[in-house]
Amino acid sequence: MIAPTRISIDAVHAPVYYVESVTSTLDLAASLLADTATPTPHLTTIIADRQSTGRGRLGRSWITPPGQALLASTIISLPVSLHADALGWIVHACALSVRHALAARLKPLGHTVTLKWPNDVLVDGSRKICGILAQLAPASSPFTTAVILGYGVNIAQAPGTLPTPQATSLLAEGDVQAGADPTAVAHEVLAVILAGLDERMRSLVAHGDAASAGLAAEAEAALPLIGTRIVLASPTDAFGTPALEGVALGLAPTGALLVRDDDGQTHQIDAGDVLATGTPLTPVHDTKEKRANN
Repeated sequence: MIAPTRISIDAVHAPVYYVESVTSTLDLAASLLADTATPTPHLTTIIADRQSTGRGRLGRSWITPPGQALLASTIISLPVSLHADALGWIVHACALSVRHALAARLKPLGHTVTLKWPNDVLVDGSRKICGILAQLAPASSPFTTAVILGYGVNIAQAPGTLPTPQATSLLAEGDVQAGADPTAVAHEVLAVILAGLDERMRSLVAHGDAASAGLAAEAEAALPLIGTRIVLASPTDAFGTPALEGVALGLAPTGALLVRDDDGQTHQIDAGDVLATGTPLTPVHDTKEKRANN
């Protein structure tokens, strides 16, 4: 196992471990969690300049030039008494924390930051700046459930160097400091993300469910697709073939997406790719009333 270096970042109180290069921060986080000699309390985070086999959702590769992105994995430790339904909200909590951190930098530049279900953060509704993964891991204590969140935030990639036209970075959106000092900006962004994660996880544990914690309402408000007609592909379809079309009603108690098809049947979607969204068909408050009657 690569020996990481523990570093200090302003306003971050949990351990942060740094490695210059690693196969995947998710893999290293899992190794550290299994190593009883290494302290890995709640919110322990691993960051790297480069990942040789970084991966996105559904096994897709995640490639970024060295030193131009925040490549991180954070260990979330929750009490085993927390209902299993709540675990599905951890990715939402991370996405909302990333959104808050990036909006602080991009909103003054005239941009909006929203979420794309289930795990992407978008600028101006169309350009992806962050992707998120979550995986369960063996906990270091029989009293806790451990989840590792992996996330990559594009910081300093210049316009024209990004892998796809749908990708973006802080620098590409006009954040000059992100290009001048990407490491400092990445650390600042990480500090805000971890503070947001801490607040949302504390609320989730204290209330026991996402609705009472306010997490469900916050997530739905950050998802422009709620109340619109959408097209979904199966999560295992590499070709993006439409598999379901309907109106996105909201989020289930598990964090899954609720979609009502043209036959009036409501589907609970745990994973999938949103291929297209349309204009809102009905006000969001109306769709919630209909969801309650389904």
